[in-house]
Amino acid sequence: MTYVASPKRPIGDADRALDCEEALETALRHLSEDETLREEDIEARLVQGGLAAGWEEEELRTAIADLRRNAALGLQGLSG
Repeated sequence: MTYVASPKRPIGDADRALDCEEALETALRHLSEDETLREEDIEARLVQGGLAAGWEEEELRTAIADLRRNAALGLQGLSG
């Protein structure tokens, strides 16, 4: 399973969404090293690892969408 860091802040904290993105960014860097993984596989592993770490699925999906937007702007490694 892909390691994703656990939440540092409680649900409802204004900075929790940023923490989620940061946790996924770190996991994404490691997953991106495996060139055999498709984008769908990477997303599934991010969600699975995030759920196991204690994140809510909705916040994971939002963070992944944000990472995709950043990638479209050339800021991250997750294509969109």
